[in-house]
Amino acid sequence: MIDASDFLGPDPDADDLDDEADGGSEAADFVALKDCLQALADAIASTNLAVVSNSLGDNPGAGARVQASVAALKRFHDAFVVLKGDEAEEAEDE
Repeated sequence: MIDASDFLGPDPDADDLDDEADGGSEAADFVALKDCLQALADAIASTNLAVVSNSLGDNPGAGARVQASVAALKRFHDAFVVLKGDEAEEAEDE
């Protein structure tokens, strides 16, 4: 089993938090990864529900599910940009 506390970084509510500490980047990556996976799961579920709604003849319901799927894919893209941004910064540093 993996201990996720190694990836979380310092507690943001702690009084002795050093502003120059770089421990927050791992926590931001962890949150962005979680957001990516959640948004991708929402997009897949919404797409599947759109297909089911359409097959049952519920066109307005299918349209709403497609809109939810597109919104979830946008959330996925926004969260993925955070992860790609860190990789781009690392490439520039090298």
